Amino acid sequence: MNIKKTTLATALIGALSMGFAGQASASVYAGSSLNLSNLTIGFINASTGVVITNLNPGYTFNVEDSATLNGSTVADADACSKLLLNCGVSPVLKVSAVNAPGSTVIRADNDYSLFGQNSGTFANANAEITSAQLVNGTPSSTKQVAEAELQISGQGQASTNIQSNTTWTFSFSIGETANMVLSFLANPEMKADVTLVPPYTAGNAQANMSADFTLRRISQISGDAATLAPFVNWTPDGVNTNAVCVNVGSCVDVDPESLNETMGVGPGNSTVTHSLGTAGSNYSLTITGLTRGNYSLTLAGLTSVNVTQVPEPGTLMLLGGALAALGFGGTRRRSQATAA
Repeated sequence: MNIKKTTLATALIGALSMGFAGQASASVYAGSSLNLSNLTIGFINASTGVVITNLNPGYTFNVEDSATLNGSTVADADACSKLLLNCGVSPVLKVSAVNAPGSTVIRADNDYSLFGQNSGTFANANAEITSAQLVNGTPSSTKQVAEAELQISGQGQASTNIQSNTTWTFSFSIGETANMVLSFLANPEMKADVTLVPPYTAGNAQANMSADFTLRRISQISGDAATLAPFVNWTPDGVNTNAVCVNVGSCVDVDPESLNETMGVGPGNSTVTHSLGTAGSNYSLTITGLTRGNYSLTLAGLTSVNVTQVPEPGTLMLLGGALAALGFGGTRRRSQATAA
């Protein structure tokens, strides 16, 4: 009788194992990639039309990435500044690609592509500031990607964060104003997908992206009459004229597609994409009527993903019962052998 129970349990585990082994097409996937290039910032004296060049800006840059798979995390971060003179030339600042422990797909340094769905079980990320106008005189560019997929049960996350903060002093003649023009090329790509095959019955996938530009006057020039502080915040969303502009002459923004998206699918089969496999688009923001003072411009980019997949609870109960039966059978046989 015990032999029959053990044989049955072994057969059940074998059948379940065959079911789990056949899940190559079962996948919960999320990917988010954002590349910015040819980013330039310029200031023009509104009265004379002359480009302002004597701003002597300061700057700091921060880059970080992280990846987690079933509770195991790896992360990297770095920073540099003009004050410490520790920014590179090309790239200006980067971190190593991170691959969560247990990943079956490994991202190499300098690889910012999306591997795509049905690649394996993994979570990885990478980010860098490739060039910076204020550091090496060439237009600024950044690259960042976060991606995760589960072909088994579990949970995975990945994220990247790039930030830069620049300060200028506008010290042109009293009564004059300045205009600012910011432009760049952006290529956002995102996908979230849940494709379930038994025994998996539920999954969730989320992909996130954000790009934020904030200009503010942090102090006035000493001796100037008090004026209301200018403030501008721009989060490109694919709809022009969405910039928040306070105490400036005007703001004109051009953003052909959104760089601020949150996409989620599940728990059943579903998929959603944003700008996947398309070419980049040109963006610009023009601000007029900036008064004299000390200004700070903050640029922040974020990509992140989160995936979860679970099997049918009944499958786990069957597997647990089969393992228990094997354990009981083994204990019984050892007891009988000892008695003999």
